[in-house]
Amino acid sequence: MPQWLTLAAHLVWLALVGFAIAAAPWARLRDNEASHVWLGAIVVASLLWRIGAHVDGLHFHLLGATVLTLMFDWPLALVAVAIAAATASADWQTYSLHALVAGAIPVASSRVVLRLAERFLPPHLFVYVFVSAFFSGGLAMLASGGVASLLQSAAAARASDDALAMWLLLAFGEATLTGMIVTLAVVYKPQWVATFDDARYIRRR
Repeated sequence: MPQWLTLAAHLVWLALVGFAIAAAPWARLRDNEASHVWLGAIVVASLLWRIGAHVDGLHFHLLGATVLTLMFDWPLALVAVAIAAATASADWQTYSLHALVAGAIPVASSRVVLRLAERFLPPHLFVYVFVSAFFSGGLAMLASGGVASLLQSAAAARASDDALAMWLLLAFGEATLTGMIVTLAVVYKPQWVATFDDARYIRRR
């Protein structure tokens, strides 16, 4: 990657993480259960980021960003992504760029889908699980993969022949994993999901 792009990524990522740290509802983590769930989610995300494959200079792996966004909302999700990316990073030069593409973009995408669903779709449990979790997880992966492929194509002056197929497969996997985890959480532990409101999705009249 060009040196200027790497430097710009460092600056943007530092600014985003700083803003997320300032905006994060840290008081929520004073509860032992909530803090343990957040730290456990970071460990799982770190494992997801470590397990993957490199094809034509691209690192393919599941993200977990949509699950983090739905469970903790975007500030804590972004901080979690920053830690997960740091533990999984083998090259600090590209750490910020990778964190932006595989972390910030999916978190932002998931946040936007959630807000659009809340505004324009009926407050139904199926809408939350299918749109805000399953569909949003797949879209987040495609958004991340699209930007990663564009950057790789610009740097290598060519596109990877296998990238599209890989991103589509990962998008389905990401959507399925996100849908399963969020469904189990809202059924058995709804207090773990910060963006889920019982009164809105279940107890409404």
